[in-house]
Amino acid sequence: MLARPGPILARLRTAAAGVATLAISCGPGIPDVQLVLLLSVDTLRADRLGAHGSLLGLTPHLDALGAESIVFEAAYAPTAQTLPSVAGLLTGRYAQEFGVTGNLSPLPADAGTIARRLRAADWTTAAVVSNWVLRREMGLDAGFDHFDDTLPELEAARPMPERRGPDTTRAAIAALDLCLPERRGHCLLWVHYQDPHGPYTPPAPLRAQRLAVERQRPDAQRELPILGRSFGGGGIPDYQVIDGRKDVAFYRAGYDGEVSLLDAEIGKLLDAIRTRGLWERTLVAFVADHGESLGEDDLWFGHGERLSEAQVRVPLWIRVPGAPPGRRADVASLLDVAPTLESLLLGTSPARDSPGRDLLAPEAAQQSSTVYLATLQGSRVRRIGVVDGDFKYLAELRDGSSWDGRLTPRNADDTDLTAPAPHVAGRLRARLEELANRYDVSPEPRAQLDADDRRHLHALGYLEGDSP
Repeated sequence: MLARPGPILARLRTAAAGVATLAISCGPGIPDVQLVLLLSVDTLRADRLGAHGSLLGLTPHLDALGAESIVFEAAYAPTAQTLPSVAGLLTGRYAQEFGVTGNLSPLPADAGTIARRLRAADWTTAAVVSNWVLRREMGLDAGFDHFDDTLPELEAARPMPERRGPDTTRAAIAALDLCLPERRGHCLLWVHYQDPHGPYTPPAPLRAQRLAVERQRPDAQRELPILGRSFGGGGIPDYQVIDGRKDVAFYRAGYDGEVSLLDAEIGKLLDAIRTRGLWERTLVAFVADHGESLGEDDLWFGHGERLSEAQVRVPLWIRVPGAPPGRRADVASLLDVAPTLESLLLGTSPARDSPGRDLLAPEAAQQSSTVYLATLQGSRVRRIGVVDGDFKYLAELRDGSSWDGRLTPRNADDTDLTAPAPHVAGRLRARLEELANRYDVSPEPRAQLDADDRRHLHALGYLEGDSP
């Protein structure tokens, strides 16, 4: 059952600017948590959020949520593919441990998820997902009393089912009312928004607003070739192409317009929680499954092939009602979310062999997660990496037999520190080898695909070796 607010809040710690640790004590009037909203977003770069320093003004509603939350400034997804990343979010373990090696591999029925554990503790559980690779056939429905994977329309540039933001919000509000009838009991509600995944098709006014800004950038008039595949460098992936457009500004404005749409829809969902009188009893965990390349390293409007900051750095915020907000500089991972919530709500500690940690445990701000990164099924080049403290070490498989490694600052992919810091490079190379031996498995999918699956996955590019 749900822990009382005193034990929850008395054990929280938050870091101010990553330096001082502030103890949170329980005060009078702090309510129980009745609703846990696990809010995940597809393809959202952290640097588009005002709470992470963006000056674009795209996310006022999310920024207001961030102002009430513990914001982790250095959070990472384990990969830049949706299904394995979300599997890690729900289980607190690397997806490869379950044989999930990409968007083709379902989560096995016996995988332990936060939904299973909360339901076993008499919580009601509900989910609303809007990306086709998260449909119930992929095993993510386990542990949910209600799992809504209705995908009412097709993407604009390929025959892929999806659900856009407004429909996702309506479904989420309906699930909220189903999960907490007459405000009784405790509810876990997981909502996954598909926006701003490509193709970028925001309402025309939102794109127009951003075009006015994008056209001031030095490369605004640059035109890119259209690629005959779903991902690759030097051009626009075919699944992103709208009206034959080739100009960089049009697509960047489209991405930012999708972020604005997303923000407005999340604002409506949060308002629905408030109008039901639940906000002071709602814990929110807000994350993205991965980011998106918008031209970094000449990679345009895609994800899945690289382990760059653009693709694997993500927002991770936790709002605990009654607890003061703060900012944390220690490295965090999506794999930390499930053990953190389970510790708060169920009083459990992460398993000894768990790669995820409790982010709100005493002194947690003085520690950091070590994050193993990997490109998985569909990537044309195998890449693995590790984020450790202020550094990142990435290795790329050359000629199918040897790994070429490179040390960089954690937040600066273009700065090579391998020669200037050989001892750090050696230490992280050894750490990466250890993690790869533990978690690396064949990237071949183990799913049995029917004709419809093969058609959709061909549209995605996965059956051609591409990975959007």
